[in-house]
Amino acid sequence: MNEQELIKKCLEGDKKSLEQLIHAVQELIFNLSLRFLWNRMDAEDATQEILVKIITHLSKFKGQSKFETWAYRVATNYLINIKKTKVETVLTSFDVYADDLKIYKAPADYNLPDKALLEKEMKTGCTLAMLQCMNRELRITFILGSILKIKSHIGAEITDTTPANFRKRLEQSRKILSHFLHHHCGVYNPSNPCRCSKRINTAVACGRIEKTNLNFAGKIDYYNAEMEELHSLSGIYQNHGVFKSNTDFVAELNQLISSKQIMNEN
Repeated sequence: MNEQELIKKCLEGDKKSLEQLIHAVQELIFNLSLRFLWNRMDAEDATQEILVKIITHLSKFKGQSKFETWAYRVATNYLINIKKTKVETVLTSFDVYADDLKIYKAPADYNLPDKALLEKEMKTGCTLAMLQCMNRELRITFILGSILKIKSHIGAEITDTTPANFRKRLEQSRKILSHFLHHHCGVYNPSNPCRCSKRINTAVACGRIEKTNLNFAGKIDYYNAEMEELHSLSGIYQNHGVFKSNTDFVAELNQLISSKQIMNEN
């Protein structure tokens, strides 16, 4: 069944087709949301809201692009306009984040059996936190273009701009992040003193890492260890892998539909 046939069946009220459609996009929307918002709970809430918007505005999809592209556009519009998150109120600039990296509130040495897992958590959380220091326009462009490897003409359609402008934003975001990583990150530039393993205790002490409820490393479908490129901006971010949600979005949306909390706006 092609996209148009699937969507037609969804609009006709076919439950199985709707579930198939949700399954097709829920992972990409969650991964976009988690990278954009940093916080897992915020990302799961956003994903459900975005899926509701996709369902209730499905008739507005005219098939002039791939459904995935349209779903990304709905998601991007939602994320760009969501109210300011707690993380954004703290990480207001790269200077603020640079100062934070100099603070150690606990011993640097961490040698418990879960060290490797928490080091991945620290690295992923730290590099995604850096994205919060950029404005939302540059952040979403970097995620789409550098992490998800979406081509500029598709990225332009998603973000409602021109391909030339999308490429300009992407270049600007890469330049900003590369500069920060070069001067502060020990993964990107080994001459920097900061090391993920040395910040585990501090992150635990500050509550940024909850050992029994990891934000990133404990819930990855697969970890791209083979893609590690120490001096590559894209390599560092693609190395995170694909994040997995604990939420059964299909079940939750079916419950909302059954209780008529989702009103069809088509």
